[in-house]
Amino acid sequence: MRRRADLALVLVTLIWGTTFTVVHTAVATFPPVALIFLRFALATLALGPLLWRRRRTQRLRRHGLLVGIGLGSLLFFGFATQTLGLALTSPARAGFITGLNVVLVPMFAWLWGERPGVQALLGVGLASVGLMVLTWGCGWAAFGCSLTGQQSGWHWGDSLILLCAAAFALHIVAVGRWGMGLPLVALNGVQLATVAMLAGGVTLMLPTVPWSQPTVWAAASFLGIIATALVFGLQLWAQRWVNAARTALIFALEPIFAALFAWWWIGDRPTTAVWVGGALMVAGILASEVPLSRPATQPFHAGS
Repeated sequence: MRRRADLALVLVTLIWGTTFTVVHTAVATFPPVALIFLRFALATLALGPLLWRRRRTQRLRRHGLLVGIGLGSLLFFGFATQTLGLALTSPARAGFITGLNVVLVPMFAWLWGERPGVQALLGVGLASVGLMVLTWGCGWAAFGCSLTGQQSGWHWGDSLILLCAAAFALHIVAVGRWGMGLPLVALNGVQLATVAMLAGGVTLMLPTVPWSQPTVWAAASFLGIIATALVFGLQLWAQRWVNAARTALIFALEPIFAALFAWWWIGDRPTTAVWVGGALMVAGILASEVPLSRPATQPFHAGS
């Protein structure tokens, strides 16, 4: 069972890695906020039958509803900035920068008096150096890094993705502080529905939306049903058998999968600086997370 759970988490991470390219391609011809609406509306509908079957054991009172709405608002901001950012930067860069949410968690937890340890600070340091290398290159010819090539320098899209990573980190901290003891399936349903309603409200203000694009509906179906509703359920099952350190190790593969899938699917070959910087960022993620145990926050890893 342990091996099956490991494979399930690798599959979860692989699916999350592919979403960067799927979103990047879809928003080239479709409004980002409308794509978020479709994704989370479909995810909420897909979760509906499970919520109905568990309606007696998964009830949320007023406090739980408020927590779910708050978590959904954070997710909406995170996915909005990520989706907008993917229209302006490459999937590989977005994958590595989004992965920084793991490193930012102990920093935000510090605001509530949870002082980060040495390992967390080491992770932040490695990830910061990696972000600089990914953005501007390392400047050392011996390592083959240069500022030339695709997507060198800092871009508005990178700033939006960094805001996304911050929102996802705040979401993880918020779950740990206010989501403890609440029914997970119902809480997940409320937060997904909140994202759908917020995105739907913004979509209504758009002048025109090309709803008839079949490729966008295919992308939204994959993102909503497979990469959101199904993957969250698979993750919840798998983490019953896999401890926190091993889970964090597997999740660190997400930005690598994102870069490789973008290279294979759309020919977006990352520069050497992106690979070197990304490797440092993944090292920072592992240094920050692997020795720690946060089982209460794991089921709501934001992914992508």
